[in-house]
Amino acid sequence: MLVLGHAVLIKPDTLPERTKTGKLVIPETSKELLPETGIVIQAGTACERVKTGDKVIFPRKSSSVITIDGEDLYFSYEHKIFYNQP
Repeated sequence: MLVLGHAVLIKPDTLPERTKTGKLVIPETSKELLPETGIVIQAGTACERVKTGDKVIFPRKSSSVITIDGEDLYFSYEHKIFYNQP
């Protein structure tokens, strides 16, 4: 599969079930409202700032979910994501 234009295909990271202290469980309904972090699987041919393997933060609500080989991936656009620069 080839991603074209400014589109980006992202594999999401999973959120922890508990906070770092282990005392608070994050409800599933709250997880939907949080921004998602993930790794770029493939960047479109016109993407200038993001490339494959970059860790990014993207809005889950404005991205489309695509299932490929039983795995849910997010389809978004370069201008909608934040870059986790080291």
